[in-house]
Amino acid sequence: MNSYFKRLFPSIFWMLLTLSLLAALVTCKKSQPSDPLLDAETIPVAETPLAKAVVMGDMKQIRALLDSGVNIGAKDPLGRTPLHMAAFYGRVKATELLLDKGADINAKDGVGMTPLHIAVISGGRQEVELLLSHKADINAASSAGKTALHLAAATGQPRLSKFLISKGANLKSRDSNGKTPLFYAKQNSHPQTAALLQKSGAAE
Repeated sequence: MNSYFKRLFPSIFWMLLTLSLLAALVTCKKSQPSDPLLDAETIPVAETPLAKAVVMGDMKQIRALLDSGVNIGAKDPLGRTPLHMAAFYGRVKATELLLDKGADINAKDGVGMTPLHIAVISGGRQEVELLLSHKADINAASSAGKTALHLAAATGQPRLSKFLISKGANLKSRDSNGKTPLFYAKQNSHPQTAALLQKSGAAE
């Protein structure tokens, strides 16, 4: 396998993983009002040279671009910054560098999602830990009112949910439809996650 395909494989893996996670999220819409967060969220596609370098995990190119003075917070048409891309594709080293260079850790995309939201959707535990260690807002809400815990619960990630709770995630937060993380865990048939939330003191 040549070097190009070795670098491309992780991106393909994350795309396939996230498609399955997004499918789980969409199931909760069958009997619910339209949710702008779920309607608008798609697989991130790199637009700028910096975002493309981040997606590929090309640290040499990322450093060169940052040293040349490119806009570290440049957004694509959907409002995503290079840090959003790093969070989605699990590029931990790129995330660290972007944060060290001053990237906005709580920047919101077109549907109000921060890099932390994106990392949770992709199931990136390392990314989530890194972002929180740099003081990401754990209870930041999207345009639809969803927090990182809403997303972890909706996609059936009990370990990640437990970690978020240990770091101060609000169990009682309600989205714009008045729904809690526990509601989505139950709605999407994630009994293990629901049990964890209830044991931690969550209520619908």
